[in-house]
Amino acid sequence: MQIRTRLTLLFLLLSACILAAVLFGVHWLFKKNTEETFFQGLDSKIELTAQTVLTNENALRPLAHDWIAPEGDTLPFRENITVFDNSYTRVFSMRLGAVPVSFNDLEEIYQKGETRFKHFNLLALGKKINTQAAQYVVVAEGYCDPVEVENLRNILIYSFLIGMVLVALSGWYYAGKVLQPMSQIVNEVERIQPSDLSRRVATSGSHDELARMAETFNNLLDRVEQAFQMQRMFVSNVSHELKNPLTAIRAQLDVTLQRERAPEAYRKALQSVLEDITDLTETEQKLLQLARLYNSPQNIEFSPTRLDELLWQAVEQLKKQHPDYQSSIEFGEMPETEEGLLISGSEPLLRLALLNLMNNACKYSPDKSVRIHAIFKPNGAHIIEVIDNGPGIPEAEHALIFEPFYRSARHLTVKGTGIGLSLVKSILTLHQIELSVENPSNGGTVFRLIFP
Repeated sequence: MQIRTRLTLLFLLLSACILAAVLFGVHWLFKKNTEETFFQGLDSKIELTAQTVLTNENALRPLAHDWIAPEGDTLPFRENITVFDNSYTRVFSMRLGAVPVSFNDLEEIYQKGETRFKHFNLLALGKKINTQAAQYVVVAEGYCDPVEVENLRNILIYSFLIGMVLVALSGWYYAGKVLQPMSQIVNEVERIQPSDLSRRVATSGSHDELARMAETFNNLLDRVEQAFQMQRMFVSNVSHELKNPLTAIRAQLDVTLQRERAPEAYRKALQSVLEDITDLTETEQKLLQLARLYNSPQNIEFSPTRLDELLWQAVEQLKKQHPDYQSSIEFGEMPETEEGLLISGSEPLLRLALLNLMNNACKYSPDKSVRIHAIFKPNGAHIIEVIDNGPGIPEAEHALIFEPFYRSARHLTVKGTGIGLSLVKSILTLHQIELSVENPSNGGTVFRLIFP
């Protein structure tokens, strides 16, 4: 069932309940008002009868039992006034053949003083009247014609049915007008193809729910477009990064196997192939780490880790991988307790991020050196600065260097995969660590990490 149909039916149901309740209330109030007016007329007849009949009590005598019970539940008359003495004997009646009121009704009238009840098809009002000599019960009966109430009921029923038809039509129109912007958004989204993700849903100047939904669609399309661009760039760069070493390996093996060579030549060729395979392995490891961060970040376990020990471990690992690289660590004022050095995170990933930053700094520094400056804050917002003395990074490239496989045209001759900084950015984002890049006036580059 479409939303428009469901909204119309819901609107119709709610309107039907409200309108039915209102019309039922009108009918009930009119009926009660009609009965109240009728009983007021009976009360006037009782007062008039008491003033006329009971003025001569000595003339009141028990009436003969010459009444005839009707065959059905309808009396043959439409009104009557009867007087009963304190022994429940009928002493006056406008219609001698009328069926008298039952003993139970008379007993209730004597006890309550005034009672409304139904006598066959007539409505009756009984009142106890006290005189100087005795107590009497005067009962006035009459036929309350239901024609007006029935006419009103029929009018209300017809009004309800006509009203429901009008409500259904207006609800259908109203639901269509409400859902029209949503239908436009759906149509615009359907026209967006994977080949052209630059199109966006038009948003109005209002701040209602539909405008927010359009903005949400546009934000989603931004993420989808970014994901598609990254995928295209990833596939293109991966194929390029894998193609170059594989082509080099194949060329070296082909040349080496074309003729017999000296053992030293074979050793040199195998050594070159091993270096290319090592580069491929490094690229593969970084890609696996990057994929893990993108695909299952929730499976990465965080634990308390000392930041100073993390820095020393990264420096030691850098020396093992590159003995010719130089590094130095400068610590600011140390916290008074060990808890002041603890951070929450994945120790292997944070160590990998620091190692990549140090490796990059040494790689692009003429003297293959890096300086690490650690500033410990009492509130835990520690700052780590990785500083090199290389040529620096142009401001226009500050955002690009964290894209996977991006490499500056100035450094294409330097060996690298273009994945390291992207991996660093992903790890720091996972840990909510702020990363910024600065070019000091005295040269070099500063990568600043601000911990949460």
